[in-house]
Amino acid sequence: MNHFQRYRTRLWGEYRRNENFLVRARLTNEFRTYVEPNNNVYNPLDEVLIDNLYFDWKWKDLALRVGRQDMIYGTGKLILDGTPKDGSRTIYFDAVKLTYSGVPDTEVDFLLMYTNAKDPMAIHSEDRDIVGFAGGDDYDGFEAGGGVYIKNKSFEKLPFETYYLVKTHEQDVAFLTNNDRHTVGVRLMPTFSGSLNGNLEAAYQMGNDISAYMIDAKANLNIASLAEHKVRFGAGWYYLSGDDPDTGKDEGWNPLWARWPQYSELYVYAYDTDGAGRWSNVNMPYIDFSISPIKKLQTDLLLGYMWAPEDSGAGGGHDRGWLFTLKNSFTLKEKLFTQKDKLGGHLLLELMEPGNYYTKDQQDHTASFLRAELNYSF
Repeated sequence: MNHFQRYRTRLWGEYRRNENFLVRARLTNEFRTYVEPNNNVYNPLDEVLIDNLYFDWKWKDLALRVGRQDMIYGTGKLILDGTPKDGSRTIYFDAVKLTYSGVPDTEVDFLLMYTNAKDPMAIHSEDRDIVGFAGGDDYDGFEAGGGVYIKNKSFEKLPFETYYLVKTHEQDVAFLTNNDRHTVGVRLMPTFSGSLNGNLEAAYQMGNDISAYMIDAKANLNIASLAEHKVRFGAGWYYLSGDDPDTGKDEGWNPLWARWPQYSELYVYAYDTDGAGRWSNVNMPYIDFSISPIKKLQTDLLLGYMWAPEDSGAGGGHDRGWLFTLKNSFTLKEKLFTQKDKLGGHLLLELMEPGNYYTKDQQDHTASFLRAELNYSF
């Protein structure tokens, strides 16, 4: 059991010389006070991190960003979090991104990423592993990779994205070796009507004895008569292949730079023995619902059932179990001290009822996660 309070502060600033050149920096600190267990490893004042430090340069159809930066692509199933082991304290990448927009309705991003597991620029460093590549063991390497990501809006009702990504194996920084994992994929975002839209992403991974795939599908129905309350119903399916131990290949999906909670702050910990947030071997159909009953409150619910394509769990079965999440996001006050500040937060409850993928003892205990958050921004 973990019971603690988490405090994160961030301070940022930027210098804009003109519309073509910008420098941005952000500092982050996080510390915790633990009730249980009594082994606080995030003492005040903990590390101060240079969370972002990059420059932007634009020239005609080119835009270049170099340095420590956040990057999120699509729904975050492949690129979102470069530092998964430190939770949501940071998500940065040490990266170079070159964007070409010379083709109508199209953007092409060329990416190079190289992130150390232990931040060499941390102030008052705790020598902390922020990548978590090796499961529960301390990791002192890096994650490196790159690729090409294309976004196209030529068809108003069917924008799409396609990509090729490569991630090197552990500390092998050389690209296009036998240890690399190559990922190709496409994402479609159809609009069927004013109230019905969808998302469909499919990707395949290959390499030396690697063959894995992902399917992420979702349909959303917005209720026009209740538009004031932002009522939405959704139905989705998330599938990640698992590794078959009876073959000589690796069929297990690798989430690359997407080792974050995705659908569940609770269930992401189920993968910690394989590496922080290493989503794989899951088959989850689900339904969700969203409503804003009053202007400053939004409620989101999700109910899904999870199977494991490969029965590699301690219980020997394929049923991972039921997952339920309830999140209430709220704004308490705006313009407290300035014209742009805001005090808000959320309440999050998650429950997971284990199936026969887990041991009998585990099946007898419902897992729960509860979080209350206050956030002041200015």
